[in-house]
Amino acid sequence: MAGNTANPRIWEGADFWVAPVGTTLPAYDADLTSASGWEAVGLLSQDGSSESRADDTADHYAWGGILVRTTKSRHKRQVVVTALEDNLTVFGLVNPGSTAATSAGVNSRAYKVPRSDPRSFILELRDGNIRKRRHFPRGEVESVGEIALSDSALTSYALTITIYPDATGTLYSDYDNDPQAAVVEAPEG
Repeated sequence: MAGNTANPRIWEGADFWVAPVGTTLPAYDADLTSASGWEAVGLLSQDGSSESRADDTADHYAWGGILVRTTKSRHKRQVVVTALEDNLTVFGLVNPGSTAATSAGVNSRAYKVPRSDPRSFILELRDGNIRKRRHFPRGEVESVGEIALSDSALTSYALTITIYPDATGTLYSDYDNDPQAAVVEAPEG
């Protein structure tokens, strides 16, 4: 059998963090719970996170109908996470521009028409001692799934986040301690 059975990953734990765009990325070994400016989204759905990609493509043919090239444009990348908590961080992501207050033990929330609110995100995944941090420097909650209020299902917030590239075209960066993914440099000489 070709391959190594230690290579596949099942991410048994995850956390999702949000901060204003431009917030300093904590060092890989730093604890995100104490990282300045980063807020935890809270518990996430057991369904995990997913990533989608979309491109417009055009096929180019030579005389006689021979496909010679395919070009791509309008690349779009999105990530979906489902938050299970109704905390202020989730409220801000689901309802950008809305306000919340507490007075005399009573919470009040004023829901406003959502406005553009780009943020920076970190998705941290864990498989035993292996940890991966995926940093999205700039993205925005583009849509929120239907929110169920029920006695038979958890209230959850499926957040579809569109990732915006930087000036170099970079969408996000991964940082991990996975020995199977280490880059092995060829010896000189």
